[in-house]
Order: sequence, then structure tokens, then C-alpha cells
Amino acid sequence: MIPFIPKQHAQNTALALFLGFILLLTGCASTTPDGEVNDPIETANRSIYKFNEHFDQYLLKPTALGFQKLPTPVQTGTHNFFMNLNDVVVITNDILQLNLEQGTSDTLRFSVNTVFGILGLIDMATPMGLPKHQESFAETLGHWGVGSGPYLVIPFLGSSSLRDAPALVVDFFTHPASALSATNDIIGLAAVRMVDVRSQLLKTTDIRDQLALDPYIFTRETYYQWRQNRIYDGNPPKVIIEDFEE
Repeated sequence: MIPFIPKQHAQNTALALFLGFILLLTGCASTTPDGEVNDPIETANRSIYKFNEHFDQYLLKPTALGFQKLPTPVQTGTHNFFMNLNDVVVITNDILQLNLEQGTSDTLRFSVNTVFGILGLIDMATPMGLPKHQESFAETLGHWGVGSGPYLVIPFLGSSSLRDAPALVVDFFTHPASALSATNDIIGLAAVRMVDVRSQLLKTTDIRDQLALDPYIFTRETYYQWRQNRIYDGNPPKVIIEDFEE
């Protein structure tokens, strides 16, 4: 049984950690002067990466494969439900990025799917011309010019950076799951979401394992390209693309 953690204490601790991390971001860059991804603690990162790979191999991936054997409506409904909850985070960051047009679209999307899509189990909004967007506080920081900083690998969660890791705290407290009072409920919801995400990535990681000479480096480089693509909504500056090509 996981002990109950008072919500106020958890919020104060998380806020302190976030503020401590965010102060370190000043002057941090994602690449070194020679264009390499900034990975000063690669040895530690590789150890955590190896731990995550074992966790995935023996528990998460088998669970995700089992999840894919469930009826398609169950899989789709589960995925849609979590995507609908995530829209609250997206709307928050739309506003923080002053993207009011997208924020209006995402608010309508969340309202339609929550009310008419049975709490988001059915995606009613996409056919209505209200597409799903992806925004997070890490992307908001990047939008306003905060560099990603050194690469980090987080236990269980995988690739991140000095900017992106503490931003997860903000994303959590803007997510509807943070309203749950019991830690057990939050962890249970997060576990189902993790299985859902892993099931979406099964083919991708299989390709990585077949083609990458060094899966760690492949994952690291891909993460930075993915994050830059998200920050710039699919249109990263040419200079960034050239840096990664080099």
C-alpha cells in the first residue's frame, strides 16, 4: 500500500524543486560549441537508461502488448480519455504562449469531447474541425527562449532535459489528475496512461532497436529533434535543422 501524501505538502515540495531547477536554466544550451548534444552526465544517464530498458523489457512492454489485445474500442476509448484530460494542460500553455486562437479551438475541443464524447471517451471534436494539439510547459519555456540545457534521463519516464524535467511539475499541477486527493489514485491513473503511451510506441521502438547502432544516442538525438519540432509547431528554424544534420 502506498502511503497517502498530504496534497499541500506535495505542492510545496514540488514548487521548491521547480524553482530550484528553473534558476539553473539561465545560460544553459542544448548543444556544445562543436554542435554535439550537451550530455555532461552521460555515464549516469546511460545507467538510468539501462534501468529503464530493463523495466520496459520485463514489465512495461509486455503490459503494453497485453493492452493491445483488448478490444479496439477499449484501447481507443482509453487513449481518447487521456488525450481529453491532457487538453487542460494544452489550453493552459496556449494561454501562457499568448496563442489565443489555438486556445479557443482547444477549449471548444475539450468542451465538446467532455460533454458529448462521454468525458472524452469518444473524440467528437476532430470530425468537427477541432484538431488535437500538443503543448506543455517545457514548450512554453522554449517558446519564450529558455534553452533546454543538458540532457537528462529520468527513471521510468526516459528522455528529458534540465528545462523539461522541472516543467513536468507545472504540467502535473495543471492536469486534472492533480485534483485527486489520494496518491494511490494518481499513481494508478499515471500507470494506465504509461501503458497507453507505450502501446502507441511499440512499432517505433522496435524500429529503433533494429536500426540504431547505439540506441542511447539515437534516443537522445531523436528526443531533442522531437522537442524542437514541438516548440516550433513543426517548423523549427533552419539553423536548428542544420545543427542536427551535422
